[in-house]
Amino acid sequence: MARRTKDDAEKTRNAILDAAEKVFYKHGVVRTSLEEIARAAKVTRGAVYWHFRNKTELCEAMLNRVFLPQEDILERLATSETKTPLKDLQDACCEALRLMATDKRRHRVVSILTFRCEYVEDMAAIMIRRRECKDNMLRRSQLLFERAKKLKLLSKDWTPRLAATSLQSLMSGLIMNGLEGRKDFDLKKSGPACIKAFFHSVTAHA
Repeated sequence: MARRTKDDAEKTRNAILDAAEKVFYKHGVVRTSLEEIARAAKVTRGAVYWHFRNKTELCEAMLNRVFLPQEDILERLATSETKTPLKDLQDACCEALRLMATDKRRHRVVSILTFRCEYVEDMAAIMIRRRECKDNMLRRSQLLFERAKKLKLLSKDWTPRLAATSLQSLMSGLIMNGLEGRKDFDLKKSGPACIKAFFHSVTAHA
C-alpha cells in the first residue's frame, strides 16, 4: 500500500510538471497561476501545493528534470580516467543537440527559460539555477580539456579554459538558432557538423 501511494504521488507530480510545461510554454511563466496549472493537470490546487511550495520551486523541478541527466553525464566523463576526452565530449555535445532537436520536452523547457520567463523577484532564483548549471558544465568541460592537454591531444593553440568557454558559446548559439525555428537552420544536421569542426580545430594533429 505504501509503495502504491508513493507511485501515485510520483504520477501526480509528473502530471503537474507536464501540465506546467505546456501552460508556461503557451502563456509564459509570470502570466500563469498555479490554479491554471492544477486545472490543466486535472488535480486540485492543494495537490499542486503539496508537491511544490510555489511557482519558483515548480520551475526549478521542471528545469532539473531536463538538465540533471545531462549534467550527470558530463560529471561522469570529467571524473573518469578516459583516454579519449575530446571524442567523449564531442559525442556528449552532439547527443545534447540531438535531444534538443528531437525531444519536445527539452525544447519546451529551454524555450520557456529563454523566451517565456521574466527573472524578477522570486523567479530570480531560476536565473541563479541556470547560471549554476552553465558554470557546472563549463567546469566539467574544462576538466576534460585539461585531461586532453595532459594526454597531448589538445592543440597548442588552445588553453583548456579557452576551449571550454568557446564550446559553451558555440553550444548556446546553436541551441538559440534551433529555438528560434529558423527555416534556413536544421539543428539536427548543422549542430553536429559545427561541433565536429570545432573539435577538429582544438585537436592536436601530427
